[in-house]
Amino acid sequence: MRDDAREVVLDACALLRLLQDEPGAEEVDRLLCAAQAGRTRALIHIVNLGEVIYTIGKARGWEPALRTRSEISLLPLIVIPFSEDLFWHAVELKARYRMSYADCFAAALAITAHATLLTSDPEFEVLRGIVKLKHI
Repeated sequence: MRDDAREVVLDACALLRLLQDEPGAEEVDRLLCAAQAGRTRALIHIVNLGEVIYTIGKARGWEPALRTRSEISLLPLIVIPFSEDLFWHAVELKARYRMSYADCFAAALAITAHATLLTSDPEFEVLRGIVKLKHI
């Protein structure tokens, strides 16, 4: 991650890479260390946090998903709640581009926050030039 990236949005795929120690986990870890040190802000929309929790719940069960939620709460992540403004940005993206609805929230957050979007999901390529992307 560039040192000058002031705000970075994580999508569900990026956070799952960290939690499951998959390729790209080290990039997410560096970002969170920078956030802990106050050099950047790491953001995640609550919809994308929900994606992480239900993905783990489906794969491992609800109790592990709840434990994961507790672990995530200790990370230097700023969870962005629903807002009407962000909702309308996400809806517009969904209407215009072939993307999952949840991914539209991550993209809308990155666009409105003028942040870099950290992802491993190739689906965001349709937004190259509209949102700053960092693939892991």
